[in-house]
Amino acid sequence: MRFYIHSGNHDNSPGIADTVLFLKNALQDCGHTACISHTVVPGHYNIVMEHFVEEKHLRALLDGHAAGARFILIGTEPIVGSTFNHHIVGSHWHYSNAGYWQTRFDSFKLAVKLADAIWVLAESMAPGYAQLFPDLPVRFLHHGHVNDFATVRQRPESERDIDFYFSGSLTDHRKKILLELARTHVVVGNDQNTPEYLRQDQLSRSKVCLSLRLSPHNDIPSVSRMHFHLQNRSFLLHEAYALPCPLDPFVLQAPTDDLVTWAHAALDLPNRREIANRMHERFKAALPMTQLLPPLLDEALAHGARQHRATVATVARVAQAA
Repeated sequence: MRFYIHSGNHDNSPGIADTVLFLKNALQDCGHTACISHTVVPGHYNIVMEHFVEEKHLRALLDGHAAGARFILIGTEPIVGSTFNHHIVGSHWHYSNAGYWQTRFDSFKLAVKLADAIWVLAESMAPGYAQLFPDLPVRFLHHGHVNDFATVRQRPESERDIDFYFSGSLTDHRKKILLELARTHVVVGNDQNTPEYLRQDQLSRSKVCLSLRLSPHNDIPSVSRMHFHLQNRSFLLHEAYALPCPLDPFVLQAPTDDLVTWAHAALDLPNRREIANRMHERFKAALPMTQLLPPLLDEALAHGARQHRATVATVARVAQAA
């Protein structure tokens, strides 16, 4: 079966690249044809990551649905009250923008009316979505192992001149940790505007990669970041979160208060490459997407088929009555 991963509602943002590659390879591992499209493709299933902030983003879905497109939506943000996130980081320009998040949430509720399923990126998010959208299957999308994902050419230890590496929104909490480490070590922190060629090179030269919380109040792990590093065999130190994640067993975790101490100790480990490779192999064996994805696809397609039959029956009744 052919699926399209729709990216048009994200305009030209590079922030979804890792998730798009994951979805594409997961579908292909399961024997499907997967394509990436900036437009909605009628007559096929379109998998769409949530991000509807302009009228044109919803218009593409509406027009595509009218022409026969089907949709699976991916919920990327936690529902808090009647919005997304709700000031998860009050001091950050993006995460404190209440109007922006409200628009995304309200628009998502409209997009859901066109969907056959919702997949969310964290298990803890599923109950909130299921309560709000009881007529749709809401399921947690595991980030399991896929083939042909790795993009980083890991260098030998002798060529690594970056002690600590982090990529993501540079919130106050994250900057505080990075600045503390930078007092005595070489630290690189990249944001969403970093060119991909630079990120790839810096990753290959990094000794310890970091996974840091948005803020002390952020409880939901960044599964996409953890998955990216596991697939690329990075040596990853993960700041522990309050809520669990299926990838927890495959990464080295440290509590916030001890993170800097653990980071210094990680640099002293003589076998970081061996540890990273071992974690990758355990992850690969435990969480193959060839087992995790098919049940979600089958459920979405079955729901879509029921919806189609119900629509056909309604049209037939109306025509007969006329």
